[in-house]
Amino acid sequence: MPINGYWNESAKQISFDSPYARYSGNLTMFDDSTTRIRHLVLSGRVIMEPPSLLAGRNGTWVATTDISLTGPAVSNSDFPPVGAFLTSNILHNGLER
Repeated sequence: MPINGYWNESAKQISFDSPYARYSGNLTMFDDSTTRIRHLVLSGRVIMEPPSLLAGRNGTWVATTDISLTGPAVSNSDFPPVGAFLTSNILHNGLER
């Protein structure tokens, strides 16, 4: 399936088009220096496109993940959604290791 996209590093914005949907959003990072975890949060708008059976529908989409912080914390005043912490707690408290 062809997916065409665009990434703007300075604005932390991403957009892409697929045969079934169009997405536009932002990537934010939140570094937790006490747990040495970098939270990555992708959030934006999705619009379903023909030939999808849901063509014309739209909504917001949020995805979270995290990685180990290997360097110094990046200064970021944004606070991630609670889902970022929930994901981190599940993965780093021994449930997934």
